[in-house]
Amino acid sequence: MADPVTATIVAALAAASATKLGEGLGEGVVTTFKSFYQAVTKRFRSEPDAQEALDDLRLEQSDTKAVETVSVHLERAAREDQEIGRLLAQLRSDVAGINQEGEGSVVNQIHGDVSGSARVIQGRDFHGGIHL
Repeated sequence: MADPVTATIVAALAAASATKLGEGLGEGVVTTFKSFYQAVTKRFRSEPDAQEALDDLRLEQSDTKAVETVSVHLERAAREDQEIGRLLAQLRSDVAGINQEGEGSVVNQIHGDVSGSARVIQGRDFHGGIHL
C-alpha cells in the first residue's frame, strides 16, 4: 500500500493540480510539482501500462487500487530516471512538511484490517470517557 505522502503526490499528479498536495504551498513547491508533473507525464506517455493506470485514476480518483498501481509505476520511474527520483524526493519532503501534525490539526491513520473484537475510535479533543 502506498504511504500517505506518496498517495497525496499521486492524487495531485492525477488531478494535475499542486493544490492537492496541501494548503500553504510555497512557490517553490508549486514549481517543483510542475517540473515533476512534466517529467512523469513525458515518461508515462512512452509506457502504455503506466499511462493507462494514470488515466484510470483520473477517472476515479478515490480508487485505492488505481492509486497503488500508479504508485508502483511512479516508484519504478523514480528508480530509473534520476530527475524524477530527485523531484519525487523533494516533493515528499515538502508534502511531509506541509501535512505534519501541528496545533489545531488531526491526523488519523489506520493500516491493516480492523475486525473481530478490535475497535477504532478516531477523533480529537475527547472530554470524558468512551464506552463501547
